[in-house]
Amino acid sequence: MTELITKYNWTSVGLFVGLIIIAHFFTTSPYDWRTNTISELASQQYQYRWIMKIGFILFGGILAIGITNKLINGNAKLLTELPILIYGLAILISGLYSTKPIVDGIEYSELESKIHSYSAQIAGMAFSIGLLIYGFTETNTNLKIIHFVTFAFVVGFSALFGIMDSNVGIIQRVMYIGSFVWLTLFYNQINEASG
Repeated sequence: MTELITKYNWTSVGLFVGLIIIAHFFTTSPYDWRTNTISELASQQYQYRWIMKIGFILFGGILAIGITNKLINGNAKLLTELPILIYGLAILISGLYSTKPIVDGIEYSELESKIHSYSAQIAGMAFSIGLLIYGFTETNTNLKIIHFVTFAFVVGFSALFGIMDSNVGIIQRVMYIGSFVWLTLFYNQINEASG
C-alpha cells in the first residue's frame, strides 16, 4: 500500500491508461478513436460512460491524494506541486461531469457539459503552468530542458487540438502520451530526488 502512495503518479497513469483501453473495447458506432476525444468515451447518454468516468475520477483523485500526502509530510514544495494538484482535481471534476453526447439530437445537460469542458481547460492550464514552474526552478540542466520541451509539446498539441476539425482524437491521445511520459518518468524522478 505504501508503494502505491509513493508511486501515486505511476498508479494514477496506469489505471487511467488501462481504463482508456478497456473503454475502447466497448465503443459503438459512431465513436471513432481518430476523430473523437477520450472525454467522449464518458459522454452523456452513452451506455458505457461509467468506465471512462471511473478513469477520470481515479486518475485525478489518486494524483491529488498523492500530492496532498507529500505536502502534508513536508516532502514537496507547494510552489511546484500546487499546479499539478489543481490539474489532478480538475481531471477528477471532469470525470464527475460528462461532455455532450457524440450523437446530435439527443437531450443532454448543457451545464454539465460546460462544467466538464471548463474543468478540462483548467487541468490543461494548470499542467502547463506546472511544467513551466518545474522548468524555471529545476537546477539540473537536462531536466530543465525536458520540462520546457514537454511544455512546448503540450501547448503545441493543445493549440492543434483547438484548431483542427479532423483527427482530434489522435492529437489528444498524442498529447496525453507526452503528459503521461512526463508524469511517470520525470515528475517521479524529481519527487524521488527531493523526497
